[in-house]
Amino acid sequence: MQPSTKSIHDLEWPALTAQLSSRCQSVQAQLRARDLAPSETLDEARERMRRTAEALRASRDGDPIPTGPLPDVTDVLLRIDRVAEVTSLELHQLREAMRTAHTLRRWSQARRATHPALAAALHSDPALDRLLSTLDLAIDPDGTLADRASADLARCRRQVHDMRGRVVQRLEEFMAKYAAVLQDRFYTLRDGRYVLPVRSDSHIRVPGIVHGSSGSGATLFIEPRPVVLLGNQLKVLTAEMEREEARVLMELAERCRSEIAGLEEAHEACVVADLLGGIVSLANDLKAIAVEPESEPVLDLRRARHPLLALSTAGAVPNDLSLRAGRVLVVSGPNAGGKTVALKTLGLAAMMVRAGLALPVQEGSRVGWFDPVFCDVGDDQSLARNLSTFSAHVSNLAVVLRGVRPGALVLLDELAGGTDPEEGSALAAAVLETLAARGAAVAVTTHYELLKTLAVRDERFINASVGFDLATMAPTFAVTMGVPGASSALAVARRFGVPDDVVERARGLLPEHAGSREDVLRRLQDEERATRLARSAAEDESRAITALRVELEAEKHSLRVKERERLSREGSELVGLLRRAREELRDAQAKLRRKKVGEEDVREVERAVNEVAKLASIDGALGRGLEALKPAGAGRRKVREDELRPGMKVYVPRLGNTVEVLEAPSRGQLRVAAGALKLMVAVDEVQLDAGDESGAAEVVRGRAPSAAASEAPGELERVLRLESNTCDVRGLRADDALGMVDTFLDRVLGQGSTTGYVLHGHGTGALKLAVREHLKRSPWVRASRAADPEDGGDAFTAFWLKG
Repeated sequence: MQPSTKSIHDLEWPALTAQLSSRCQSVQAQLRARDLAPSETLDEARERMRRTAEALRASRDGDPIPTGPLPDVTDVLLRIDRVAEVTSLELHQLREAMRTAHTLRRWSQARRATHPALAAALHSDPALDRLLSTLDLAIDPDGTLADRASADLARCRRQVHDMRGRVVQRLEEFMAKYAAVLQDRFYTLRDGRYVLPVRSDSHIRVPGIVHGSSGSGATLFIEPRPVVLLGNQLKVLTAEMEREEARVLMELAERCRSEIAGLEEAHEACVVADLLGGIVSLANDLKAIAVEPESEPVLDLRRARHPLLALSTAGAVPNDLSLRAGRVLVVSGPNAGGKTVALKTLGLAAMMVRAGLALPVQEGSRVGWFDPVFCDVGDDQSLARNLSTFSAHVSNLAVVLRGVRPGALVLLDELAGGTDPEEGSALAAAVLETLAARGAAVAVTTHYELLKTLAVRDERFINASVGFDLATMAPTFAVTMGVPGASSALAVARRFGVPDDVVERARGLLPEHAGSREDVLRRLQDEERATRLARSAAEDESRAITALRVELEAEKHSLRVKERERLSREGSELVGLLRRAREELRDAQAKLRRKKVGEEDVREVERAVNEVAKLASIDGALGRGLEALKPAGAGRRKVREDELRPGMKVYVPRLGNTVEVLEAPSRGQLRVAAGALKLMVAVDEVQLDAGDESGAAEVVRGRAPSAAASEAPGELERVLRLESNTCDVRGLRADDALGMVDTFLDRVLGQGSTTGYVLHGHGTGALKLAVREHLKRSPWVRASRAADPEDGGDAFTAFWLKG
């Protein structure tokens, strides 16, 4: 149910939508912004807010929604649909809108995974790209129909151009011949015919047709007789050209008509994008955030500011405000102290969330679904209806009481004011009790003491006050929950210029208990203000300590990373040297074989080569040392929100530390513990060690760890792969290959060696699997696994024989 016209007026909703409209670029988006209304359903409100949240995130990440030219093509689409004529300029405007829609579609589809709501809202039919290409071919950038639109059009235009040239040539000849009787040496057009300006007293000397005269009658515009025939031919050719232009335009309009549904969808996407751009601009000006509406009727606003005041006043005072169904918030305090502003802030928050607008509040704020919203703020006296202020308010109260239901939001300013205080306060109390009993969330401003005392005996009532600083004699506009406010009428009167003697006389006329009650309320407010200042100071100090600790940890981490990088760089240089030495040894071994050196000498070289290989391998002593020197960020990856569970250990680069997850993530934030320090971090800055997830990842994917990796014992002798210890079975059938492998195993055993390699390649993987299964079943093989990367990797299988 939409809020009533009165509620919309009282909350100044049109002023807010006017601010939004001024931040949109196109006329269509501006009109839609002015007419923006709260959603009818919770699902619609949530969808709107998801769009807003994604648009805000994109903008604040430096990747805003791309907006382009958006001419108003509403009327053009309507006339195309009704088979009416359109001009080339109108088709040009339609093309500009289509181009903007194309850009929006490309942008949103590329971000579908991270911005699904925007991808859906900015979608348009890709088939329109063909129509866009057709319009690009037929219409020039300035909006005129191009010669290339059709061969006949190009021919007609050439003929018209040539004939016009002939006409102009003959006119120039006549200007030279009859220069003496011409008013000036120029030609012009009259009724589509080319004419010369001839003096009226000499027109008889120029044979031709008169097509008009000047205002003074001194000049006659004559089409020379020899030019008439050429002019007629030009008219015929021009008419033929215009018929062809009309035919081409009709054909283009028909193409557009066949895609009318897609064009309307594309136009809608452009308007939505422009409106979202205005929403983002307004949110940035307000420093506002997206708050997803909840199904429960609740308002819990943290550091909330009235949006219109926040736009017009740099020092708008933020306040914490809370309200829920079945409760009544009684706001009291001095006039002009901010009571009504607090009411409107609550009402606007409820309506802005329903409309998909960001709120000027802090993170952690909650806004639920209220329906309907009733508001009675301001002076509604009507001379035309013979209603006083009190009568008008009572009339509005009757409407509220008839329409209120559970989950309604009711905002009442100076309830039952403007009448006898005793009767008015009694009526106000009865109305509030009724509204609370019916499950409405109610906020009311008052000066009635009876309403302030309701919180003492009825837990459904909660007091709040706006402050008044006696030192400056001015309101503070700060709302204090849980404390009733003093009206401070005499102090306000003095501030606005009432003479002191009048104020003192009024104070003397007050009952004795009234003055003491005001003093008590002021003391309560002063104590609350002092407590709030102390709490704020403590929070500031705590934040400063936390920031310092984080800064020190980051500095320590930076130093540690630099040292590791230095050691890693030096270690990598050493590995390079060792690998080059290994290659040189391998070349030396090959040369010895070619020179027919004795077998024992070759084996001696092989043993030297293998010692170097063991040292420089990934799992060798040097490799393990280098692994320990890797920078802290190596082997880590970003974590998805659905992977995070309480108790997990994750790494936060900003802190330079591994921390423990305390709670499941919420709204992109994660609560973690770093020692005794508890803090919130963003999910997107959390990393997970790759080693911590390998086992779990295998289980999730439904695969056990590979057999090749599990078969090999922890400590295996590292042997360099050479031609002499490698069996190449590539291209063989499995049976032939396995027979060749068995023969090779016999040869390796016969040579007194215990290690070798089988080269099977990758292929379909069938030969690789057959070889590895065969080696695993062989009684002679102690272990086998994929070769190290420097020995060929997974294309080879290394094996170790039993001694």
